[in-house]
Amino acid sequence: MKKAVSLVLAGVLALGALTGCSGGGKKADSEVKTLDVVWFSDGKEGESFLKLADQYMSEHPDIKIELIEVPYADLESKIKNMLNGKEAPALARLTNLGPFQNQLVDLGQYVSDKNAFVNSFGEGLKFVFDDKVLAAPMDVTSNGLIYNKTAFEKAGVLVPQSEEEVWTWEEWKDAMKTVMEKSDCKYGLVYDKSPQRFSTLLYEAGGSLLNKDLNASNFNTPETRRAVSFFKELHDEEIIPSSVWLGSENPNNLFRTGQVAMHFAGSWMISNYKDQITDFEWGVTYLPKEVRRSSVPGGKYLAAFQNTGVEKEAAQFIEWISKAENNARYCKENSYLSQVKGNESLDYEYGKEFFEIFSKELAATDSQPGAEWGYQAFTGAVQSDLRDKLIEVLAGKLTVDQYAEEMDGLITDTLKELN
Repeated sequence: MKKAVSLVLAGVLALGALTGCSGGGKKADSEVKTLDVVWFSDGKEGESFLKLADQYMSEHPDIKIELIEVPYADLESKIKNMLNGKEAPALARLTNLGPFQNQLVDLGQYVSDKNAFVNSFGEGLKFVFDDKVLAAPMDVTSNGLIYNKTAFEKAGVLVPQSEEEVWTWEEWKDAMKTVMEKSDCKYGLVYDKSPQRFSTLLYEAGGSLLNKDLNASNFNTPETRRAVSFFKELHDEEIIPSSVWLGSENPNNLFRTGQVAMHFAGSWMISNYKDQITDFEWGVTYLPKEVRRSSVPGGKYLAAFQNTGVEKEAAQFIEWISKAENNARYCKENSYLSQVKGNESLDYEYGKEFFEIFSKELAATDSQPGAEWGYQAFTGAVQSDLRDKLIEVLAGKLTVDQYAEEMDGLITDTLKELN
């Protein structure tokens, strides 16, 4: 009997020892913190991100990074469902901070030096709100001007070669008309059917959607009227084909066919046109100006979420991936502009000189466009009306004055609802 008890005790001790080992393993595993990242890709951005994540994990063996890939169309609903289920992701790639502004981590609480981190980025995407650092720009886009180099050369028209040679609006208009007359181009310009792209003219005219404090409309002004009137002139004189803004024709297709001298688009078109255009030479030149030079930034952020238990680790990863050398690697691989200071002139595999011009456009842009379009709760509410009522102006259904007045009222009402 004593022998049997001894055996039982020995078994219990052995089981205890095994359980102790198992518990130790679990404890060791729990020391590895997982950062799950909700991510969408337009191209190969996910691959680039994972390469950087692998490097980070090799340098930080206590961190495990896992990607949750979703289609862009499902991004917001996926994150909202996770938040509602109290399973917030550690990180997410976002284009719009507005819907999640109250759920995002203030990175300034965790990065090594808040001021240095904020100042490591140039003008472009707005990421600091009420002194809270809610995200970091992973990449940035710029509106700009792509042109049919073959057509311009045939017409004997030189485009600006430096920032000192930037055209005025009237010089730009005259140049396009000359190319239409002396080349095979039927039109001078295609302009993306986008309120964000149109607003570039508004800023160049010296106007804006809102005041500097972003709490009142600044739309019903002479500057707005000048921008809208000029845009209508370009349509009325058939420099811009009506088939885009008053129809549904794709501006990219029109430019690719060689029918159009210039395309008012964005920096992302460089990689698109690289392989799509083979029948003529094309290039990038500087945007024109009226009162001032301006572009409008766009792009993607990397943000961290509250109530995950890994806020500090997520913020530290964002700080690391935002270092100039890491961000440069990501942007070069994906043909993106960088908002990180020191990365204004990257050694892209293709189009380095084109990206430099787009980058200079951002550098010449003050903070207002980024602040306004970064106020995404506001722009998300008004941008459809901004575009659709402008189409009515182009179609002759609204006057320029009526457009300015109606949008001014709509903007004022929207701000009241938001505040």
